[in-house]
Amino acid sequence: MKEFDKVIGYDAIKKELMQIGDVLKNNESYKKLGVTAPRGLMLHGDPGVGKTLMASALMEASGRKAIICRKDKPNGDFVKALKAAFKEAKETAPSIIFLDDMDKFANGDSRRRDQEEYVTVQSCIDNIKGKDVFVLATANDIDVLPSSLLRAGRFDRVIEVCNPRGDDAVNIMAHYIKQKKCVGEIDAAVVARLLDGCSCAELETAINEAGLLAGYERADVITMDHVIKACLHTVHDIPNDVLNRGHLDVDIYDANEQVTRVIWHEAGHAAVAEVLDPGSVTLVSAYSGNKSSGGFTSQYNNGNNGIIEYRMADVCISLAGKAALEQKFGITDIGVSRDLEQAFRTVTMLIGGCCSGGFNLHLDRFENPDETEARVDPAAAVEIERLYRKTKEILAKNNDLLCGIAKALFEKSYLTAADIEKIKSNCRVVLVSL
Repeated sequence: MKEFDKVIGYDAIKKELMQIGDVLKNNESYKKLGVTAPRGLMLHGDPGVGKTLMASALMEASGRKAIICRKDKPNGDFVKALKAAFKEAKETAPSIIFLDDMDKFANGDSRRRDQEEYVTVQSCIDNIKGKDVFVLATANDIDVLPSSLLRAGRFDRVIEVCNPRGDDAVNIMAHYIKQKKCVGEIDAAVVARLLDGCSCAELETAINEAGLLAGYERADVITMDHVIKACLHTVHDIPNDVLNRGHLDVDIYDANEQVTRVIWHEAGHAAVAEVLDPGSVTLVSAYSGNKSSGGFTSQYNNGNNGIIEYRMADVCISLAGKAALEQKFGITDIGVSRDLEQAFRTVTMLIGGCCSGGFNLHLDRFENPDETEARVDPAAAVEIERLYRKTKEILAKNNDLLCGIAKALFEKSYLTAADIEKIKSNCRVVLVSL
């Protein structure tokens, strides 16, 4: 179905939507088999993933008249509009009624799901039963919707549309890049990894921001450098004046400088990540602004979170910023609260949820939360201490890699996966078992 050509990626979802579209368009062929078309479809997922685009493609493919309903009126008037829309869909059947952003129909939450708007939708769906009206809806958060509304018989299909990953993200990024004129050497796969976990809308915005940067510089083409700066600005909120400053005006070995500590902190994260999960680092940044300094290390999610060794590696990576400063300058890093929180959360899950330290510490064995904390927390602290020692061992045995990343960050303020690989090619990477 050519109507779905405008939806890039998401092949599995498109295949299911095309099947539904065929049922709606050629219903007689299915009636011969004694089956009926699905009564409704709910597409849900984060904003900007293309749910409305997919719904539009399905409506076109069905060949049916579509009545579209969005929350654009005050509550009382909107309830009347809902009833009128369902009445029109019933009178013009076979038809589709499209409820866009249905979770925005009422100002409710998971504790108040009996809002008038949802009750109205539910009763209207029941009133069109057997009238060849297909109910199509989108929602960002289906948790605020009543489960009775989402049950089979009202919405027979519920499909989650996630942020694009892997080949989907690469194909979407390549599509957005092709839409721009005068593009230089830009690798769609590299950009997709840089923006791993971002929505389709965020991918499109990043490429457009890169074009705006190129235009402001009066550049002839949009380059990879423009794309990286756009990613840093739009996704990580780093000010443009910081990105354009480039070289950091500090002594890389002066621990009294805040940005120096940031450089070594992020270099620690990146070095340990590349030892334990080679090729996973997509972007490292350390910057100094007029008001503050900061940085981050971004990793590509390779889908191995279900493997315990990777979870332990994640803990070491979280601890690596603290370990790098202690090892390099003999000081305590005070900007690691989130890193430590993540490390303890992961270790507690491994010990109490997966029984990595023995079945006697399984969280579900304790009815009293205080007893759970008293038994599991000390074991988690012991494991964190062990993994922290391992982290420092990794950094000590890979000091050339750590220093290479830190010096490169000092020169450039941000490093891509290609930069990291170049540094690694000049170092001997020593593996350390956990």
